[in-house]
Amino acid sequence: MTDLERFADLILTPPQGAEEKLGLHLLDTLGAWLSGTRAEDSALAAKLAAPQPGLAAAFDNVLDRVAQRVAIVRCTEIDDIHMQSCTTVGSVVVPVAVTVAGALGTCDAKRFARAIATGYEAMARLSLAILGATILYRGIWPTLFSGPVGAAATAAPLLGLDASQTADAIALALALTSGAAGGGNGRFVLLGQAARAGVWAALAAAKGYRGDHALLDGDWLQRSHGIALDPAPLIAPREGEGAIAAISYKPFCAAKQNTAAIDGFRQLLGRVAADKIAAVKVSVPPAYAGMIGMRHTKGRVERILNTAYQLALVAYRPDLLDDVVRPDLSQDAKIAAFMPKVEIAADPALAAYFPAVYPARVEAKLADGETASVLVTDALGDPARTLGEAELVAKFHRLADPVIAAPNAEGLAKAALGAVSNDAALAAMLEAVAKTPALG
Repeated sequence: MTDLERFADLILTPPQGAEEKLGLHLLDTLGAWLSGTRAEDSALAAKLAAPQPGLAAAFDNVLDRVAQRVAIVRCTEIDDIHMQSCTTVGSVVVPVAVTVAGALGTCDAKRFARAIATGYEAMARLSLAILGATILYRGIWPTLFSGPVGAAATAAPLLGLDASQTADAIALALALTSGAAGGGNGRFVLLGQAARAGVWAALAAAKGYRGDHALLDGDWLQRSHGIALDPAPLIAPREGEGAIAAISYKPFCAAKQNTAAIDGFRQLLGRVAADKIAAVKVSVPPAYAGMIGMRHTKGRVERILNTAYQLALVAYRPDLLDDVVRPDLSQDAKIAAFMPKVEIAADPALAAYFPAVYPARVEAKLADGETASVLVTDALGDPARTLGEAELVAKFHRLADPVIAAPNAEGLAKAALGAVSNDAALAAMLEAVAKTPALG
C-alpha cells in the first residue's frame, strides 16, 4: 500500500467513544456559523452570491454553498482549532458535512458522525505532516493547504466511497492544494473555494475518476510547493477518540495566538483594577510575537489580531469579546489610552511550549509600582482546560440568539448535540439549517 492509501484507510476507521466530542464541535461550529452571518465578510459573500450583469451568480449550487458557508464560519475567529498544526478544522469539516448531508437528504446519524470524524482526522494529520504551525509563519496557511483534503475526506463517507475511492478523492484534492492566502479578508473566500474543490474531488472519485495514489510517497510536495512532508503523522495508529480530542475551543473571538494573553489578563483583572494599571507586558514565543504585536485597528481582522486592542476590550468592554463584528472602538477615550500601555515581547524561553500549546506571560505594572504576573500555558478552551457541554451551550446561545432568537437556538442546539447519534435529531438539525435564511 502507498502512504496515501494507508492514510485513507486509517481516517475512515471510526474513532472509539468520540460521539460526545463530535456533537460538541458540531454545536460550537454552528454557533460560529450563525455569528459569522453578522460580520461584514458575510455581507461580501452575499454580494458575491448575487447575479452579475451578463453572468451567473458566483454561488448558485450545492458546491458553491459549501464555499460560501466555509468562508462565513472561518471569518469569525471563534471557531475551533488544532493547535499543534494551527489548523481551524471545524470551519471546513462542519459546513461540508452539513451541506452535503442536507443536499443528499442523508439522515443517517452514524454515517454523518463518521464523515465529521474522518474530516477532522484528515485535516489534522495532513497539517501535522507539513508542520503547519511552523510553515504558517513562512506565509503558508495550513488550513488552506489541507482544506481540499479535509473537505474530500468529509464528503467521502456521505457519498458512500470505499477506501480506494477515498484515496482517489484525496489524491485529486491534493492536486488542487495551495497554502498561499496572503493578507486581507480574501483568505476566507479562498478557503471556501478550497473546500468546494475538495467536495468536487470526492464527487469525481465517486464517478470513477482516479487520482495518483503514490503522490505522497516521493518528494512531490517539496518540488511543487516547497513543503517538506513527514509521513509519520499520516499513518500513525489512531489512539482513542483520535484528532477530535486534541482540538481547542475558542472561548471568545480571537486569533489563537492571543487567547492565552486574553485569558491571563482576565485573571489579573480579578486581582487588580484596570484603571490602576500603568503598563502591561505580554511575552509569547518568538514565532508569533510580531503577528499579535501589530498595532493596526483599521479593519475587523486587524482588531481581532491586535492583542493590545483585545486587552483594552477585556478591561473596558468585556461584553464585546464574543462579538465577531468587532466594532472599532479605538477612539474611545479609555481604550485609546490603554492600548499604548501594552507591550508585546518575544520570549525564547516560551518557545519550548509551542506548538503543543500557545503560551503567554502577562505582567501588569501598577501605578503604585507593584507588579502582578501570570503565566498561561493551557488557555481556557484547550484540551487541558476544555469547555464542557453547559459552557458550550451557553456560548452557542451568546452567538446564535442575536441571529435566530433564543427559542430557535434552543431547538437547534438540542438537535445538533444529538445529530451524531440519532437519525431524527440529524433530520431536525438539517431542516433547521435549511429553514434559516441567514445560513445561506
